[in-house]
Amino acid sequence: MPWTTPPASGATVHIWNGYSLAERDRRWKAVRESAAKAGLDCILVPLGNGVDGRYLTQLRCSAMVLPTDGRAPIVIADRRSSNAWVPEPWQTGREWAEPMGEALLDLGMQRARIGVLGLKGGSVTHCSSIDGVVNHTAFEYVMSKLPNATFEDATDIVGFVRYVKSDEEIAFVRQSTEVATAGVDELIQLARPGVDGAVLYADVQARLIELRSEYFPLALTIGAIGAEKPKRYLNPPLGRRLEPNAFITSEINAIRGAQLTQVCQPVLLGRIRDDWKPVIELHKEVYEAGLATMKPGASFAAVADVVSALGAKRGMKTVMQLHGCGYGDDGPLLPTRSPVDRVGDLPIAKGNAFVWKPMAMTADEKIQFTWGGPVVVNDHGCEALFKRGHGMVAIS
Repeated sequence: MPWTTPPASGATVHIWNGYSLAERDRRWKAVRESAAKAGLDCILVPLGNGVDGRYLTQLRCSAMVLPTDGRAPIVIADRRSSNAWVPEPWQTGREWAEPMGEALLDLGMQRARIGVLGLKGGSVTHCSSIDGVVNHTAFEYVMSKLPNATFEDATDIVGFVRYVKSDEEIAFVRQSTEVATAGVDELIQLARPGVDGAVLYADVQARLIELRSEYFPLALTIGAIGAEKPKRYLNPPLGRRLEPNAFITSEINAIRGAQLTQVCQPVLLGRIRDDWKPVIELHKEVYEAGLATMKPGASFAAVADVVSALGAKRGMKTVMQLHGCGYGDDGPLLPTRSPVDRVGDLPIAKGNAFVWKPMAMTADEKIQFTWGGPVVVNDHGCEALFKRGHGMVAIS
């Protein structure tokens, strides 16, 4: 029987939920088919996995049981939350473990094979969450309610559905890139010697929100050009003013339509030194070669080979840096969290959207340059969405 919400408990969290019913049906169908192919009877989105919960429900706070046999899912949501995708969820307050267990029992999953999303990091989603994102206290309670069921990780089931984006999603990736680029423009307009770094950070963040991005902190790495360990700020750098020859590497993040994107544009408050120019030129070659290689059917190992070969040819070093656009923690996350030997043979596909920002550096790694932004894979190759001209912006 449906879970009954305790009176006056919980809170309603409203978020953007503008994707079409056709998009909902596409996602649910793809997840059902993939889970059924893997021999699963249902997919469980547990408490703790808000990212996949939002992807499948457009609700900020939800849990879900999606049977693979075509029956309607049961969605558990916080009090008074509903939308066009999920008009009648089971609503709860602070109690999540019991309704998750009741939902599985209500759907007859007592002896089922249950795929759980977020038990561990995946190949292309939850890439930085190696140990998973599940609330284990609630999950242990659910398992105790179904002692004869089998629970197994299914992070990649939904992960590979998220990996290939629809036209609706790609449209918002484009919008997010435009907003992030406007944030870069704001940074370039305001960054000058003597400017309060905290005010600069706040003004850029405010510009993103003004353009209706969801909040996501930007990152500014600030130090004298050539400094060995410049400091990276994920919050306003209180008490720090920009100095002449300050080198700012920006990671400007924006979210429209739940699609998180990022652009990276280095800014120098001074003249570009001659010893940096060959590194910047190498970076442009690497960036463009990567774009040319990323096409449907190509592998990430092939892209990595192209990147590393160009650095060796110039007597310098190059590093492949790439992560996915999407609902958050999308991958593959290269080079650190998803080593190429894990996803190297994974084919690039039409509908992929990545942040492509390789790094070029001198052999001693004292000069390092990173630049880039979102790219989308189409029928013929890879389209760069970040339209600023390549290079370092010098403000003198």
